Amino acid sequence: MEDDSFINKDYGDDFQKHLLEQYLLFVKTSLDVTSKRMEANKFHLTLNSIIFGIASYMTIINQNAVIILFSFVGILISYVWRRSILAFKELNSAKFKVILQLEPYLPTCLFKCEEKHYLGKYHGLTSAEKYYPIIFIILYISVIALTIASFLIAHIDP
Repeated sequence: MEDDSFINKDYGDDFQKHLLEQYLLFVKTSLDVTSKRMEANKFHLTLNSIIFGIASYMTIINQNAVIILFSFVGILISYVWRRSILAFKELNSAKFKVILQLEPYLPTCLFKCEEKHYLGKYHGLTSAEKYYPIIFIILYISVIALTIASFLIAHIDP
């Protein structure tokens, strides 16, 4: 164990019982973080879909300023979404480091065992998930570029 200074070795007779209770609570909080992350992803995906839909509809009725405005709002929301994904990842990574540090004081080290079997095979949700906001940002930038290009083409004197 690298650092067990957080373990109170003089705790007393209920050490194992209370350690298990804390461990279970901490595992639950890591699952809660994952659940909150998925809810945040649903929210941002829905919001981006609505904004992109409105911006796309505005191209039909030639509302260039509205298209550009909604696209910039979408870029901002996508940026916040990406930062959110990375923050959730950092929080859960820290939680799992604590969980892995607690496991040697329990009868089995299930997460450590799972990590050993998945090593190099599983990249986690974040490895793909963090690119979704970037895809939306690229779409919004494309909409802005196409809107400006079509405006310029329409207003150039032949």
